[in-house]
Amino acid sequence: MATLYKRPGGETWIAKFKTSDGIRTSRDTGCSGKREAQRIAAGFETEERDSARKASTLPRAFARIIETAAREAAAGELTLSRAEELVTRLHRLSNPNFRVVSLANHLENWIQQQKPNVSVSTAGVYADMKRHVTNALGPKTSAAAVGDLTTIQIQKALAKLKESGLKGSTVNMVLAALRRALHTAVTAGLANANAATGIKPLPQDDSTERAPFTAEEVRRMIDHPQTSTEWQGAILVAAHTGLRLGDVVSLSREHIDGTKIVIRPQKTKRSKKTITVPLTPPCLAWIAGKQGHLFPVLSKRVPGTLSTTFTRIMKSAGVPRDVVLPGGIKARRSFHSLRHTFASWLAEADVHADVRQKLTGHGSSKIHAKYTHHDEALDRAISVLPDLGMPLETGFGSGH
Repeated sequence: MATLYKRPGGETWIAKFKTSDGIRTSRDTGCSGKREAQRIAAGFETEERDSARKASTLPRAFARIIETAAREAAAGELTLSRAEELVTRLHRLSNPNFRVVSLANHLENWIQQQKPNVSVSTAGVYADMKRHVTNALGPKTSAAAVGDLTTIQIQKALAKLKESGLKGSTVNMVLAALRRALHTAVTAGLANANAATGIKPLPQDDSTERAPFTAEEVRRMIDHPQTSTEWQGAILVAAHTGLRLGDVVSLSREHIDGTKIVIRPQKTKRSKKTITVPLTPPCLAWIAGKQGHLFPVLSKRVPGTLSTTFTRIMKSAGVPRDVVLPGGIKARRSFHSLRHTFASWLAEADVHADVRQKLTGHGSSKIHAKYTHHDEALDRAISVLPDLGMPLETGFGSGH
């Protein structure tokens, strides 16, 4: 509060008060009456406060951040991440209308934007990415601005996912999807840089080998009393067409053209690739008379729950999920193994690789080769070698 005094020999009161900088200053009120001088002095103080608030609020806020940076730098405590944080604060002060979106919200918005342009399975991959990333980063980082996410945080999250048991290939799918989502954040001005750029994918030497079913195993799953009618049809159609689970359960009468299935697989929906697969008599017999959706119950189920149900069907039918292939190679089976089964049965019947690839819709021979397991065909190939007539007791090392 201002104080009043008179200079020796002076007639008017002088007001003494502090400025916004904390400096004591004096100002003549021009008034000889003390009560009026007090009112004028209070006005001086109000003017000072208003002027300081209008002129120096933002600059002082800037100064505090800069002083913090200088102090931490002098003490050797200013790390790169801390410097980025302080610069971000300066940016937000100078751009009060800058839109701040959390990482979790950005990922959810990005997924919704992608859904109309990708297959159901791809949209599922993106949803899994968000779930894995937010769980690994934790609620605090997920709720922070997407532009605050750092490369180190992503690397730690990926390592955590790997330690939790996810395969290297799955973690790499998470990284690829996250990189795309963050690229959109940069384009929209929500982040200055893509923190996922430059992170190397993990080695994929832990990928699980896939194996087909035998005809007897497929029959057991179809015939088991606990296998529903729709699941019987789904297993049969998958084994005799090679279609993926999502494509099988989405089949309707409109996909049936005479004795063939004509479908645009969900995985190749964007490329508008259509495949045609002739139907076997068992498939035609199961489809006969059905209208609309061929699998009305299964088509409404979430893909993840379908896979879990099929695993239970395997267990009930006594079909092992994990098997050991010749050479001690461990392999796992799932509904997708019916696609391997289809391709392998064709290979065993000496159907040319080009025809098999066209039926399965694989984009390359390299991918298709992973689906053909043809031990019997190899045995038949060896059996055509000429008999050299070497007596068993002679042997190649006898010297005769």
